[in-house]
Amino acid sequence: MELKLSWTSLESGVPFSIFLLFFAICMPLSGKLLKMYGSRRVALLGGLLVGVGWVLAGLSLGLQGSLLFVALFYGVIAGSGVAMVYNTAITVSSNWVPERRGLAVGLTVLGFGISPIVTAPAAHLLITSYGVQSSFLILGAGYGLALTALSLFMILPRAEIVKSQEASGQRGLSLSKEYSPREMVRSRQFAGLWLAYALGTLGGFIAISQAAKFGQEVVRLSPELAAAATSVFSIFNGSGRPIFGYLADRLRISVVSSLSFVLAICGSLLAIQASEFIIYMASYSILWLVFGGWLALAPRATSVFFGVRNLSVNYGIVFTAYGASALIGPTLASILWESLGQYIPVFLTTATLYGVGLIISNTLLRQPTLPERMLQVKAQ
Repeated sequence: MELKLSWTSLESGVPFSIFLLFFAICMPLSGKLLKMYGSRRVALLGGLLVGVGWVLAGLSLGLQGSLLFVALFYGVIAGSGVAMVYNTAITVSSNWVPERRGLAVGLTVLGFGISPIVTAPAAHLLITSYGVQSSFLILGAGYGLALTALSLFMILPRAEIVKSQEASGQRGLSLSKEYSPREMVRSRQFAGLWLAYALGTLGGFIAISQAAKFGQEVVRLSPELAAAATSVFSIFNGSGRPIFGYLADRLRISVVSSLSFVLAICGSLLAIQASEFIIYMASYSILWLVFGGWLALAPRATSVFFGVRNLSVNYGIVFTAYGASALIGPTLASILWESLGQYIPVFLTTATLYGVGLIISNTLLRQPTLPERMLQVKAQ
């Protein structure tokens, strides 16, 4: 696409960076809209914004200064729409399956993780057959129609159903204090969760940004084989979500968080030695697995620490950690690579940051004991 549009590598990354930025910063806003207007309306609005953003981006490709317009339409409009759809899907699945909230969210965002397996080949085929502009229009229309149709199914359970679920075995959840967003951001657990989430996804963004390039330059893979390896990594990215979501339902958040950082440290250290294909596949698969896992672990941790009444808004605020790592990760990797000319400092840095995350997991992510929870509830 860079060749067809005469964009540099840096320029082609600008719209996606803005997309990730607005995806993150619109998550809290989408949470407030959910509470005000309901899940189905917000999902419908989000689907329309995604479709309109893609279509307008495609129409703007023939204009002077098309990069600015694509950044606006694809980055700002479509990115904001994805935030609404994403937050709605997480909120709905969390409320329908409260006894397995982590697994439910993990399965929900599994599709988000493995979507490149379908969308990347489809986009490549469309660009080859119809060109970049027509591909944007076709994909935009397809995304818009599909998401607006699916929005009809984004329905939260009625209050009586929720009460019935709690009475049938969810009493432990009712002992948790329900935090408002303002109370949440003042808590120790929020600081720990935000930092752990940012660090937990940081290495994943570095791995995603470097995977194909690393495979070709260090492991000496052909471009085709490097692309195939990236598809395999996407499977680990997706599978990490239900796996870590399931673990977060069964174990304490600090334990699951610590496990993720231990795995990520191992993956980073393996990547330093990844001159052979098998080690390359193992190291990057671990990093993508942990990256995907945090997208299920973080919303589950938000509900455990801060309750479910304000989950859509609270998780939207926590999700800004993902946006921060999306901006910092690839930039950090590029700076280290350009200044030092090797990949070893990149992964030594990620291993060190993961070590910090491990410390945070064992100090700031301690869950309240049952007596402490009961005191919190009485204090409300």
